[in-house]
Amino acid sequence: MKKVFLAVFLIAASVTLVGVTSQQVYAKSGGNSNSIPASQVPKPVKRNFKMMYPTATQVEWEYVPVYYGLPVYSATFYIGSQQWEANYYADGTFLNVYPKA
Repeated sequence: MKKVFLAVFLIAASVTLVGVTSQQVYAKSGGNSNSIPASQVPKPVKRNFKMMYPTATQVEWEYVPVYYGLPVYSATFYIGSQQWEANYYADGTFLNVYPKA
């Protein structure tokens, strides 16, 4: 009887743990991103961004915890009247850029 009770307890604990873990991952990777000040953006990211878009204005940064499998820093900015978004890995590697409507 003790073995059955222990087995049921372990299964219940495992299911609960999996449920909590899934909710935490969803909360981090569910499309939510966080605005951050430029001071929190890694130097390689800012350096590459400035080299690629020296005329960018109104730059706003976001930290996206999981995007393309790794954390990403996303810059939303203007060149002229067109708004753009560029994405970089923390080491400064450029991922993509696209116009925002």
